[in-house]
Amino acid sequence: MKINSVQSTFKVTSVFILSLFFSNFIYAQEPASQDSVVQNITVQDSTKQETPAKKTKKKKDSFKVFAGGSLSSINVAPERFESNPQTGYLLGFSYKSGRFFYYEIGARYNHAMYQAINLTNYQTSSAESSIFNLNAIDFPIKFGLNLTSFADRLIGVRIFAGAVPSFTLQVGDNNMGFTKDNVNNFNIYGEGGIGIDVAFMFVEAGFNYGFNDMLLNDIQSNPQQFYVNLGFRF
Repeated sequence: MKINSVQSTFKVTSVFILSLFFSNFIYAQEPASQDSVVQNITVQDSTKQETPAKKTKKKKDSFKVFAGGSLSSINVAPERFESNPQTGYLLGFSYKSGRFFYYEIGARYNHAMYQAINLTNYQTSSAESSIFNLNAIDFPIKFGLNLTSFADRLIGVRIFAGAVPSFTLQVGDNNMGFTKDNVNNFNIYGEGGIGIDVAFMFVEAGFNYGFNDMLLNDIQSNPQQFYVNLGFRF
């Protein structure tokens, strides 16, 4: 009987000791695991804070409408005739895309006025001077630099250059007998200029020079034009 009671006491004591041991072990592990989770969250948060946000620079697109005035003349062979600048006007629109580097494409109606003086050996040699208009549709293709692209929506200073394919629409009445059949129906202009943007408005000044002769009579007659445009951008 004594042996059985001793064994029972030993079993109860062993179970009690083992229970205390495992409970202490489990209790010690739980705070450690919680601390590790908290530390991981803290590290992840700090990592997110330290990583700088990437700023994506989107290209700027805008639509432009404009009207302007022009001074047009003909670069002619001086021994045949002369040409003085005459005032005309332009109306057009364009699409511009880019920030620092940009491109711009558009269309404009070009009502250019020209004067020819002392034109000889043409249809009417008695006519010494005539002012006539030449209407054309131009398709400017420009590439430029926006020198103040960091403040593009407030103010901008731009320089640009490009090519302008031009198609003749009509030649106005004149006393020298010029008609659409006497002028080149297609010309390529080189263009360069400067633009200033202020909020939603802009002003541009430029120069066009035609690489083809305007007149079909074997006479040097390259058209040239200064212009100033005022417009809005959206």
